[in-house]
Amino acid sequence: MTTSDTTDFEPDVTTAEAIPACQRQLPDAVGGGNVVFGFDGFVDSVQRMVDTRRDPESYTPIRTLDSLADRFRASADENSSIAIEWVNDGTRLGGHTSHLTRFYGGIGYDPTLVGTFGTPPRETFQTEFGEYEMVSIGEPGETHAVEFDDGKCMLIEPGSYLRFDWESFSERISPTALAERIDGTDLFGIGYWTVMPRLPAIIDGIREEVWPMLSDPPEEVLFDPGDIRQLPDEQIQPGIEALERLASVTSLTVSANRVETLALADMLTTDDPGRSFTSAVTTVYDHVDVTRFVGHNVDFSVSVSDAGTARVDVPKVAEPEITTSAGDHFNAGLSLGLLQGLDDPASLVLGNAVANHFVRTGSPPAFDEIVDVVHEYEELLSV
Repeated sequence: MTTSDTTDFEPDVTTAEAIPACQRQLPDAVGGGNVVFGFDGFVDSVQRMVDTRRDPESYTPIRTLDSLADRFRASADENSSIAIEWVNDGTRLGGHTSHLTRFYGGIGYDPTLVGTFGTPPRETFQTEFGEYEMVSIGEPGETHAVEFDDGKCMLIEPGSYLRFDWESFSERISPTALAERIDGTDLFGIGYWTVMPRLPAIIDGIREEVWPMLSDPPEEVLFDPGDIRQLPDEQIQPGIEALERLASVTSLTVSANRVETLALADMLTTDDPGRSFTSAVTTVYDHVDVTRFVGHNVDFSVSVSDAGTARVDVPKVAEPEITTSAGDHFNAGLSLGLLQGLDDPASLVLGNAVANHFVRTGSPPAFDEIVDVVHEYEELLSV
């Protein structure tokens, strides 16, 4: 494949075919099942950086990552320090576990959270998620998520998850206790490798010690690696092998954004250093023996599995309310589609629809709102 994403990749299913498939396959209602998510936990402060301060109440924000980069470059060129004001735009609970729980709980599923929520769980976690079963295994991370119109910059102070290996993890929740919570569930979501460097050892422990206890394993397992550029190259292959071992006993979907997908492809093979995003998705799938690999970005999403390939365009959002955790909400919609028996292309549409609603409104959608986006999908593509 060449570096073109538009002319050299010919998916089995395109956007024009996937949208009506999703509209046909989407059920009238969902909910009632059990889902489990782990093993992180974050308290996120959403920030905006100030370009020009007009008065105490009003300012013009720095709108793009390029503009911020220009400031850093200018400061470096002048060999000077730099000071940038930022404004808190709200605090919320973040990470794979919180975002997926918030979505699934909101559409009628019964989530269980296993993650770093505090010892004992902090009041903010209790307030939002207290109605669900919550198992805290450590202290949460603290994130400053700086929002821009074209992306985000996340500054993280890690929590207890950073030092977990299988031994320390299983001291905080025993294999038996974890098996009791996973058994009989519809979905088991795991994230992120990038904040838990020893997560592959935990995955091996779950496969070796937890999975044999399950009488009714989850229908689907979703794995979100996070930004693996932070991991050393020598950790990648052992981690891939752990995922492949888990995929040998369950249906495992790995989902990553554009940057993560490109980085993973480059770590797995050096045969195409200028590869396109679509080429990277197929490269990862060809080198990682999992059920399905999905890549998503702001323009389109791609899935590759034994069922074939699909590419689905993403509706644009002219004025996003929030972009932080758009990928988590894509994963939420994608996994919901798989649970509801939608095929891969239709599941991509559903993932894009959930992310679109979240980015536009700042809130995860109710199910009827998801249905509305799916039926308005073609119109939203032309916005």
